[in-house]
Amino acid sequence: MRSRRIIWLAAILSILILPNLCRAQSTVTADKKDQEIELLKTEIQQLEQRVNALESLNQKVKAIDSKVAAETEIQQIQSDVDRTKALDAPEVRVSDQGFRLQSGNDDYRIRFGGVLQANGRFFTSGDDQNLSSTFYINKARPIISGALAKYWEFQIMPDFGQGKFVLQDAWINAGYFTQGQFQFGKYKAPMDLERLQSDPALDLIHRAEIQNLVPNRDIGAQVQGLLFNKRVAYSLALMNGVPNNTASFDFDNNDGKDFVGRLFLTPFRPTKIDWLNGLGFGLAGTFGNESNNTISTYRTWGQSTWFSYNSGVTAAGEHARLGFQGYYYFRQLGLMAEYSQDHQSLNLTTATVNRTDSFTNTGYMVQACYYLTGENASFTSVSPIRPFALGEEGAIGAWELAARISNVANDTRQFALGFANPALSAKTATEFAIGLNWLVNYNVKYMIDYALTDFYQGAGTAAMPTNRPAESIFESQLQIAF
Repeated sequence: MRSRRIIWLAAILSILILPNLCRAQSTVTADKKDQEIELLKTEIQQLEQRVNALESLNQKVKAIDSKVAAETEIQQIQSDVDRTKALDAPEVRVSDQGFRLQSGNDDYRIRFGGVLQANGRFFTSGDDQNLSSTFYINKARPIISGALAKYWEFQIMPDFGQGKFVLQDAWINAGYFTQGQFQFGKYKAPMDLERLQSDPALDLIHRAEIQNLVPNRDIGAQVQGLLFNKRVAYSLALMNGVPNNTASFDFDNNDGKDFVGRLFLTPFRPTKIDWLNGLGFGLAGTFGNESNNTISTYRTWGQSTWFSYNSGVTAAGEHARLGFQGYYYFRQLGLMAEYSQDHQSLNLTTATVNRTDSFTNTGYMVQACYYLTGENASFTSVSPIRPFALGEEGAIGAWELAARISNVANDTRQFALGFANPALSAKTATEFAIGLNWLVNYNVKYMIDYALTDFYQGAGTAAMPTNRPAESIFESQLQIAF
């Protein structure tokens, strides 16, 4: 009985207490969910605040990026402006090459240079046909050269030497391509190798007798260029046509023109074989019609006339020249050689004669030089290894020895037919010259030469011609070139 009472009591208590316990547990669970919801709301609000803060920061970053980009663009523009100004800013350069003013990009440039030669000439023979021994200014040439718009090159070179004014050079060159350039104006006719060598680079004071057979400067237009990695140089020109060895003709007196052409090869210049690099050879020629043009006279080293045509002789048409030329430079040694011939139709008109005929005069020259102080010989100007300097051991400049033989032989038919007088004009002239040169520095050179010229005929009478006395001459020259 007692056990049954206990069971009923437990059942009644369960019925009375269990609902309250469940109700209490539900209340606790609901409160916990409410707390979690409130916590989530709080976190969401915090996230929204952070998102808003990030969006605000992103806008600030974008503004900063835009500002940085703008500043970078401004800096780039300023850099471009500064670079342009730097390129456009003129530059002044002074060196042994002269005085030069140029734009920053070198498209516009002008160079001021010059050649000044003070000479002393002293004859050692008593030949009264020679000029007097004298001091004189051989050349006084200011040189203005440069370029416009990069490719349009120019040069102007007058000469005030020997008491006269001559416009030696005045030309314009369109230098767009190395392979082909167009030049117009007054310049050296592209014919003779020694004539094309610049004055400051000459090994002897005066050029050879063979110059009496070739043109000097003329006016015209030419195409010139370098081909095959500069192994081949060519020139093709159409020019007025001038007498031999003169630069004073600025006008043309007939409608005929001279065609001038030259081809020169240096086939081994890019090779590693040293003894072949300095070899060059070529040929040149002219052809034209020079009716009524002035005819040539031939002069010696001392500038006395040793050949001229008789009165009444004029150019009668065809005039052709041909030349073979070459040089060889290896270390201190330099060699140059040329052969030329001058073929011209002439007319002789006197009271009893009216005759036209053609004659060919020929000539050659062989020249050698050697640098005692070790410099490499060159067709262009040489710079001393040790320019002269007072008080500096071994600074003695460069010393060079030079020697040359040159000959011109006139067509003997000219004398037989009365175009020239053997008592006044020699049939041949042979020049022997030696020289010692002191290159103080690149710009200053002192030269002292001796020249002996022998003649065949040129004196006596027409019936009994004799040899003109030889011309024997010492000459010195102090040269400044830049």
